[in-house]
Amino acid sequence: MPTLDKISIIIPVLNEAKILEQTLSRLHSELGPHELIIVDGGSTDGSTRIAEKYGKVLISERGRSKQLNAGAAAASGTILIFLHADIWLESGALAAVETALSSGYVGGGFRQKIDGKNMLYRAIEIAGNIRGKYLKVFYGDSGIFLSRADFKKIGGFPEIPILEEMEFSKALRGFGKTTLITPHIHISARRWEKKGVLRTTINNWLITLLYFLKFSPVQLAKLYRHIR
Repeated sequence: MPTLDKISIIIPVLNEAKILEQTLSRLHSELGPHELIIVDGGSTDGSTRIAEKYGKVLISERGRSKQLNAGAAAASGTILIFLHADIWLESGALAAVETALSSGYVGGGFRQKIDGKNMLYRAIEIAGNIRGKYLKVFYGDSGIFLSRADFKKIGGFPEIPILEEMEFSKALRGFGKTTLITPHIHISARRWEKKGVLRTTINNWLITLLYFLKFSPVQLAKLYRHIR
């Protein structure tokens, strides 16, 4: 089904040259009449030269929240999708976003697939999909979509040291029902491969558990720096 509203896809980057060509080229093939905004936080590895081939490039103060908010401020679409630099969307994802919003949902994320064969990745995918579907909490690697009008009502991503996307999705729930949709979002396995699948997963789940136990983002950022 063709999309009727213009969609702005916003991606924050910082020294992502190793993977950016691969992910942006896949996104570009799905873009059609929509808009891709890449917000660079001061890369020194040529990320901006790659990004300029595929979309509009903005230079922002470093920091995920600052970069996401800068991208949203420059967006011309009525729908916003926030993605990470190391993920790509299956065909039909943009039309599925519009369908979800026109069906009464205020926003949400995508069902996940991690691009790796380790069986632990399948468990991580299941846990991520359960978190999005039932707890209504979305990490950035789930992708986050909503209308630009609701983004403005929320006031953008909070400028906190960690878990800004989880806090944002918590605020989004206050405006109505959220959902988890297909087609899938594909996530690079590079983070798990760099530091070990089991270690990275346990650390991430620990941070999430403490978040639900009401630990502050400042406390969690200190813990994250220590355990990573």
